[in-house]
Amino acid sequence: MKKILAVGLVLALGVAGLLSPLEPAWSLSVQGKGGLPITASSAVLLDVATQRFIYAKSPHIRRAPASTTKILTALVVLERVSTNTVVRIPSWVHSIEPSKVYLRAGERYVVRDLLHATLISSANDASEVLAVATAGSRARFAAWMNERARRIGCRNTHFVNPSGLPSPSQFSTSYDLALIMEEARKSSFIVESLSQKYRLIRSLEGRKIWLKSHNRLLWRSPRSVIGKTGYTQGGRHCFVGRIKWGGREVLVSLLGSHRLWRDLKILLDYQFGVAFYKIYKNRKLWSRLKTRALQTALSRAGYSPGPVDGKFGPSTLRAVELFQKNNGLHPDGIVGPVTCKRLLRFGLPPNSCR
Repeated sequence: MKKILAVGLVLALGVAGLLSPLEPAWSLSVQGKGGLPITASSAVLLDVATQRFIYAKSPHIRRAPASTTKILTALVVLERVSTNTVVRIPSWVHSIEPSKVYLRAGERYVVRDLLHATLISSANDASEVLAVATAGSRARFAAWMNERARRIGCRNTHFVNPSGLPSPSQFSTSYDLALIMEEARKSSFIVESLSQKYRLIRSLEGRKIWLKSHNRLLWRSPRSVIGKTGYTQGGRHCFVGRIKWGGREVLVSLLGSHRLWRDLKILLDYQFGVAFYKIYKNRKLWSRLKTRALQTALSRAGYSPGPVDGKFGPSTLRAVELFQKNNGLHPDGIVGPVTCKRLLRFGLPPNSCR
């Protein structure tokens, strides 16, 4: 028996020795979960607090990152120049391929507004102008991007331009992009910019440009999902971002998707599950004042809702489900009229059921 244990220990140490130089600590928890019905060829969900994978599908496959590239572009620019720096638009700007905001040669903008155009409207012209204004040339800026990516921990990433326009030499992985997003979420400027649905910028000459985010989840999802989309014909749809819910942060990254918004919904639902929608629906139905009364009634009934704080969270949901189950109701967790009336005998005010 001792011999078997000794052999097992040696093998375990050997595997750890092979893994530790190759992977950061948070990547060792991957369980090979690739069974979700997503069309993306590569995807990851990473928990910020635990530094562990929640889900991973081919996380180290190299693919075209498309406009998700612009997250790193913004990081490099913010570290090198002031957001108040004035940039004059060069004559070659018209040659940049869409998507763009159609900057005009000779116009002047502050770096801050060009960054907003880059992050919100995914403007290739703004990102290319920023790169040359910051580094003097696209090649030098790309070298800075690659150096910054290496410092972040990216091992399968290489950039040759700041916009994400197609190039055989420009590639990344869903894992590396998640690492880049992990760094970017620390920037209040990037988070604030990615959180905006619309923004108005102006040239110093007074021309107005309205920006609109490409991130549909800003409109569609009750969860806080900020991020950067991307698309090229060869690379298909891409996305890298951050989900924030109830104080918890999760990074999401996917490459090579044929149905981006469906894939993202599946990934988000996989993480937050049905419970999220139950909590969200109850919060729509119940104000904080009424929720406090509901929690008090549940407590009196013998079902602990957690803190009586007026916030409908997971503990309150579990208490509701148990109350429903033990009182012959359908345990769906939604506090509708029937459940509400059953709680009246435990001190819930009658006007709460209206």
